Amino acid sequence: MSFLAAISHCKFQSTTGRSGELVFAVRGTEHRGRGAGGERQFATTPTGEKGGVVCLLLVTLALAIGLSRLCAEGAAGAPPVFIGLLLPPEETEATSLRRGVQLGVDHVNQLPGAKVSVLVRGRVGQWGADGEEAGRMVLDDGVRGLIAPPGGAPSHLALQVAGRTATPVISLCPDSSVVGAGIPWMVRIVPSTRDEARLLLSTFLTNPAGRAFRWGALVSTERAGREATSDLHQVAEAVSCLLDRPVEVSPKLKDFSEIGKQVMATQPDGILLWLDPTLAGTLTKSLRASGFTGQLAGPSRLQSTGFITNAGSATEGFLLPSPILDPASQSVAARFAVVYHHRFGDEPDATSRAAYDAVVLLADLLRKSGNNPPHLAFPITSEQLGASGRLKFDRNGNRIVPLELLKFREGCFTPFRGYNSHL
Repeated sequence: MSFLAAISHCKFQSTTGRSGELVFAVRGTEHRGRGAGGERQFATTPTGEKGGVVCLLLVTLALAIGLSRLCAEGAAGAPPVFIGLLLPPEETEATSLRRGVQLGVDHVNQLPGAKVSVLVRGRVGQWGADGEEAGRMVLDDGVRGLIAPPGGAPSHLALQVAGRTATPVISLCPDSSVVGAGIPWMVRIVPSTRDEARLLLSTFLTNPAGRAFRWGALVSTERAGREATSDLHQVAEAVSCLLDRPVEVSPKLKDFSEIGKQVMATQPDGILLWLDPTLAGTLTKSLRASGFTGQLAGPSRLQSTGFITNAGSATEGFLLPSPILDPASQSVAARFAVVYHHRFGDEPDATSRAAYDAVVLLADLLRKSGNNPPHLAFPITSEQLGASGRLKFDRNGNRIVPLELLKFREGCFTPFRGYNSHL
């Protein structure tokens, strides 16, 4: 008997009885099971042995569907998963960070599993205030994982809390010291300063005259500047590149003429602007206005509207590293860009993509952990697609991602073809 013929000889009846009980009757034998959808009874009257086999298969399929429904209903009734976002008011990339997180939450809540909510805390105050906020989220608000912003200081404070409470952390800070803190249940979801600087500095070892290429650098004041200076110098030494002592720039500075004179005093062939996007854009414009014609470059986080807007026409020719996306990740990034533009009327930047990936990665990890301590899921050994590229990490929590150089030309960043290239 054919498959369709067998089905035509099977009659299925369903009855609703006591809430929560599933009842299956196969060839006179009744099978019961309890579920949230009410009582179900399936009675079969097959013709022939093959018909009975097919009917058994169909009943098995019905049972599987019922079980999957029970799992979905059970997940829907599970307590929500809370993720904490440490976001100080002074964080310069707060808007991009919030938007990426928001779209990440929207995405994961469209998937099966416990609902995910993000709690945002952060306040202006002396060093340590953000640590108190991170502690409150874990101890008072019940968050099971933390997302730390690009700033080094709040990321380290979040890691201090994580070390004491075994709370997983996804950091957007590129400083090498973040991973060097030795917290085993954390990962850095952005490329490191060292990886990005290595690509830039190793690409420009000699200038057009054949002499050693000389770089100047501008970094932030306080901890952020010290971290960037340390990472840049280590890379310069490793690749045998000339790098002047970086000049610190206060974000409160209004007149950049003296800063320009300091960084151009050694007549560098290029200047690195390892700053936040807004300040880097303003200084790029100022350096070009001062007559600097050499190469300007910076970290991947400058691939943003804030940088391009503040730099204006001076953005032309600017270089930065960027993750190389495989075809599957390109598809994720393209979908994210469409949703982002539809929601906010703008193009996503590097920070919003990383924030989106941080939420999706952390939510997936926390959901799969269930009632088990989530820090036991580290180190993360599986790979996952992301809007910022394939998410892969080494055992120390470093993001493993191939990078390429992009050059700004005619309104957008495109792959760099080589020094002195017009492509």
